Amino acid sequence: MTVETQPTSSGGSPWPNRLILAVYFVCFSVGSLAHIAQAVMVGFFANDPVNPLPMGFVYVNELFTFLNPLTIVLLIFKRRAGIISALAVVGLVFALNLALMAWLWTTQEKLHIVWLYLNGTMGLFMLFTAKRLWRAAPPEKALPPATTPSTT
Repeated sequence: MTVETQPTSSGGSPWPNRLILAVYFVCFSVGSLAHIAQAVMVGFFANDPVNPLPMGFVYVNELFTFLNPLTIVLLIFKRRAGIISALAVVGLVFALNLALMAWLWTTQEKLHIVWLYLNGTMGLFMLFTAKRLWRAAPPEKALPPATTPSTT
């Protein structure tokens, strides 16, 4: 299995793109391991009885158990689909955590900002690098033309 990257549009080295992909892989791998470990330790859709969250937050959070590994696979085999998936997953993380931040502040007067350090840094990194990876992604192969069965 190889992770092919095209040279940059200016004909430069593909190494910057490989390093960017390596950061994406590390971040989504850590996220995958964290969500899988949580599911193994407490089970799917488990809620803390001492400090329960609305189940909507729990359900969306459990989606990352599947979305993070899916993003890694897509980045390897279908680069542009992986870039779209990565941006969508990070966008969903931001939406979930902003909603959770508002909910925790209004119900418990807690300021939930821990997520900003890791997810915020990754989101900014992706915001500045996704366009470069998109341009360097190998072109998708077109599907073969559909053939219609002959009636004779």
